[in-house]
Amino acid sequence: MKSDPGAGGKGLDKVRQATIDRLCERFAEDRLSMRDFERRLDLAHRATTTRQLAALVAGFPPTTPQPVGGSAAPATSASPKVPANMVPPERVPPRQFLAGVLGASTRGGAWIAPRETYALALMGGVEFDFREAAFGPGVTEVTVFALWGGVDVIVPPGLQVECSGAGIMGAFERTPDELADASVASSDPGSPVLRVNGVALMGGVTVSTRLPGEREKDAARRRKLVRKARRKELRGW
Repeated sequence: MKSDPGAGGKGLDKVRQATIDRLCERFAEDRLSMRDFERRLDLAHRATTTRQLAALVAGFPPTTPQPVGGSAAPATSASPKVPANMVPPERVPPRQFLAGVLGASTRGGAWIAPRETYALALMGGVEFDFREAAFGPGVTEVTVFALWGGVDVIVPPGLQVECSGAGIMGAFERTPDELADASVASSDPGSPVLRVNGVALMGGVTVSTRLPGEREKDAARRRKLVRKARRKELRGW
């Protein structure tokens, strides 16, 4: 029996990760049921050839040109290699202030992130959604203060993010996510970097990574299923 040339090695691991990213994207778009997503994810971790992995995403519309031969799963928009949108420095606003006082304030959609942003959540909430935002080169800084309130910062996969804050009788955290862990810093010193810092006093500040269009509950479900599949892989199931 002739062996599959796509079996084993680092190449298989790269195709496996690309396949898992593609499945996560389809699940976030509500194009896969939770049962089907979990089944395909389990099969992706068990696969021993690129042919088996390609079968798991067969019929999915490609997001980028497929490699010659078609043996590898297509790259996805969730890949950490996709750079954040960039605009010339002269188009970047210098600063912005958002406040949620006994209410809520949200910034999202297609927008240009200012060089400096300040947010106050006082018995209310502030949400920043950077998934469709454009950035200037270098550091974009967000400084937050949450008092009996909360600040949510949503970032896209691949964006370099630095978090530095304090939670005092509260929480200042970045949600663990395989998409965030896969983000690789660019060798270009001018590439966008989002720096989030501040204080949560009897409140909460959360930085999370989500796919485009992905809701919070879907992101939590995706992370749970991926962790479950990884535990199975480590146990050799």
